[in-house]
Amino acid sequence: MQKMPILPQKTAIRIRLIFACLTVSILVSTIYVTVSYRLAADVGIQNELSRMSRVVTFLNSEIQSDENAFFYGNYYFDPQSRLADPALPTLFHVSSSQKQWTQAHLIDPQSSRTLVEKIELLTEESASVFFLNNRSYLWLRVNFDQYNIFYVKETTLIDATLQLVAKRLIITSVIVFWITAWLALTLSSIIAKRADEINATLANLATHDPLTGLANRLYLTETLRNMKSNEHKHKVISQACLFVIDLDKFKEVNDSFGHNTGDELLIELAKRMSTIITLPNELIRIGGDEFIVWAPHCSIQQGEALAQELVLVCDTTVPLNGLEINTGASVGIAHYPSHTSNPETLISCADTAMYKAKKQRSGWSIYDNQNVLVNEQDVMLKADLNQAMLNSELILHFQPKVDMRNGNIVGVEGLCRWQHPRLGLLMPFAFINLIERSGKVQDFGRYIVKKAIEHASSWLNEGCSTPIAINLSPYNLLDPGLCAFIQQELIENKLPANLLQIELTENETCLNIKYIESALAEIRQLGIAIAIDDFGTGMSSLAYLNNLKANTIKIDKTFITDIETNKGHQAIVSSTVTLAESFKCDVVVEGVETRDQADLLLSLGCFIAQGYFYAKPMPEHNMKCLLKDGIKLGMAVT
Repeated sequence: MQKMPILPQKTAIRIRLIFACLTVSILVSTIYVTVSYRLAADVGIQNELSRMSRVVTFLNSEIQSDENAFFYGNYYFDPQSRLADPALPTLFHVSSSQKQWTQAHLIDPQSSRTLVEKIELLTEESASVFFLNNRSYLWLRVNFDQYNIFYVKETTLIDATLQLVAKRLIITSVIVFWITAWLALTLSSIIAKRADEINATLANLATHDPLTGLANRLYLTETLRNMKSNEHKHKVISQACLFVIDLDKFKEVNDSFGHNTGDELLIELAKRMSTIITLPNELIRIGGDEFIVWAPHCSIQQGEALAQELVLVCDTTVPLNGLEINTGASVGIAHYPSHTSNPETLISCADTAMYKAKKQRSGWSIYDNQNVLVNEQDVMLKADLNQAMLNSELILHFQPKVDMRNGNIVGVEGLCRWQHPRLGLLMPFAFINLIERSGKVQDFGRYIVKKAIEHASSWLNEGCSTPIAINLSPYNLLDPGLCAFIQQELIENKLPANLLQIELTENETCLNIKYIESALAEIRQLGIAIAIDDFGTGMSSLAYLNNLKANTIKIDKTFITDIETNKGHQAIVSSTVTLAESFKCDVVVEGVETRDQADLLLSLGCFIAQGYFYAKPMPEHNMKCLLKDGIKLGMAVT
């Protein structure tokens, strides 16, 4: 990853700005001096030409008064008495078609002849300045009716003008130069300060998340690159832990309540996690619902303790917009240098461990080499998911629910399997988490509903009116079109609603019970029965039972495994039966594997059970045969 480009530093800015300002000031001064000089010279020349014109007019009147004396007599035109300047060399030349008269004053004969020759060649202009022998001359030609009069006068006007304005212009230019330099220094200081502020802002934007204010991936990348350097907080890092934190149900929250609610959830969880992250540890958001904790000098044992705290914080309910949201989180831990000596691969290792924790629902997990193989398979399966639903590779196996009093099958539970074209039959633990992480939870929910309705309709057409129960998590209920979809499928397949049941997993909810209740109310109105699955394993069993108005309670198998010897579990089952009777709910016991368990459960008031004692989950055609043949399963002795 490339480093963020920054604005030029202060010294470069000042040098460039000062150079530019001084260049402009010199250019302006040059233009000012040139224009001022030309303007002063032009004004002076025009004034002088005006004086010369009056002299020429006077001379013409002299010629008119006595032409013969002028041309043939010894006439001398006195410049001093005739408005000319006697201190400067002058030349008068009068010509007609037949006559000429020339008078020079303070000009030698050779120069006079040269001037006359030069003047006679000037046929287009009537007045101008020209140079001869390093002297400047101002000349004027006036054409009268019979004569052309040329008046040439040496002039020091240009030099005098330059001397007049030069000193003032130099002083003005120096003042302008220093004002410009001062302005350049002032502006450069202001701009450099502003550039520093902008650089600081850009650096913060580049290395920090704008939503939570936490450091981001770029910051982490640079930190890991420099972790072996002595410059890193002036201390060499001999060991460190990196934690990848992924929120388990964040996408469903975003899809259901909008991105604003999702953003608020991220902000709140970032604040909560920050309270348990102390220096030198740093909390970083790398995007979406993923966070990283970088903990230099942290041992594996310390990392385990911190991971437990992070899981606990993320598992705490967050009240937002009238909802009680609890996404939960999965945390992966990678340790430097025991897991990898390359700091930049720590993220990959921790990410692999995080997916293991998510898959096992263990909250947190430490990286090991076997994680790599598992992760590679997960990546492959995730890529196959789209085709799995399109090709109907996801299938339902069925496990019967048996009335322990007579062995009759009173219902079945549809359990998803993946008939993978290369890997064979895969159990749910191999792909359910992948479905959740891929954002296809709602598509998967509709797929299972559709398959269950199609099977139930097929059985009904063959005379088997056995209800099929399917598992949905509260996140499937976030699908706003789920109820309409179920209703449409029931209509198209001509299936009575009472032949479809929905089992809601208790310990996977992140939502307010009232929201779940409102979502289930529409489904219940269709005539579909609702069951609470894994009852007793969650934190809100009584709240579920009271608010969801469930038709059935399913006692989790964790209470059945050792029920013959565990008096506590016997008491829980007995109490659940009593509670169900109070709420007028049926009870189904999961995980019955022996006749002794069945007998004991029957004595505790449980009548409906499922488990390996009766039958393992089986393909659809096997289940249909059992139903059509009316076979009784595992009669228990009472």
